[in-house]
Amino acid sequence: MSAQSRVESMSATPDSAKPRRRGLLDLGDSRTAVVSIWIALAVGAVIAFVLRPALFNFDSIQIVLVLATVTIVVGLGQGAAIFVGGIDLSIPWTLTASAIMFAGIAKGSDGSVWPALIAAIALGAAIGAANGFAIVRLNIHPVVMTLAMNTIVQGAIIGYTGGFATGSPPPSVGDFMNGSFLGISPALWLVLFLTVLVSFTLRQTVYGRRLQAVGLNPVAARLAGAPSRLIAGSAYVISGTCAALAGVMLSGIAGQSYLGMGDPYLLASIAVVALGGAAFSGGNGHFLGTVAAAILMSLLLTLLVTFHLPEAMRQVVLGLAVLAAVIAGRVRRRTSN
Repeated sequence: MSAQSRVESMSATPDSAKPRRRGLLDLGDSRTAVVSIWIALAVGAVIAFVLRPALFNFDSIQIVLVLATVTIVVGLGQGAAIFVGGIDLSIPWTLTASAIMFAGIAKGSDGSVWPALIAAIALGAAIGAANGFAIVRLNIHPVVMTLAMNTIVQGAIIGYTGGFATGSPPPSVGDFMNGSFLGISPALWLVLFLTVLVSFTLRQTVYGRRLQAVGLNPVAARLAGAPSRLIAGSAYVISGTCAALAGVMLSGIAGQSYLGMGDPYLLASIAVVALGGAAFSGGNGHFLGTVAAAILMSLLLTLLVTFHLPEAMRQVVLGLAVLAAVIAGRVRRRTSN
């Protein structure tokens, strides 16, 4: 089947094309990559157990998983942008700005948690919408636009705060990240819900099929009747919204918001999407791969911390992980062709 035929079949409506219903665990073209990263996670867990058996008690495992939840959420947003053939480099300061706004409005009060949360999410969505509009309507390259937006938001937040973030997240957010519901952190239940929701959306809905179609070939998708620009723009709204949610979650873990708190998550978000098997050309990838990659990265970084390796070494490891994932992806594509 040609690429254009694939696009047309995926972007067609259920009534006109009657596409085959796909299960939540139907990984499509990403099967090899997703299975590989889950196997790598299992191997990594065995190695970590051999090197640091103390990490494998319930509390330590939950800490690793909770730390991974923030990376999973930003990876979901970055994955949406990469899925349509773009990239979002504004994640660091979208995350930071949303966390600072959340803490500034909440001021440590549980009574203000919902207005603060809505404001933070709205800010992230607005930044994403601005990125999407400029990219799909003004034809500004995603790298240029999102990098510029990151700098704009950084300058605005530094100017607004005067270089000092104020406010604090409500105790309920800390309880959500570090507390327990049915024996595990509520944040893990949130990630489980997001995993099911995203898998269902990508595999069972018209929007999911059209999102993949736009990533494969936006021109062919438009000719097949899919609103390519709207769908591509929505991917950046998703990315901004996820960055904002991650900022709120990270403030709950840290107990505060601070300037630059999102900086480590730019490379991390790209790394987990790449390790999870997404193609930077767009159209291929699965959130289950991103989840496994985020857990593996959290486990790896925790293991490096136990060896007292400096932050510089951890950044080197992240960079090598991205390069290894990209090279592995090219090898898989050449093998499949």
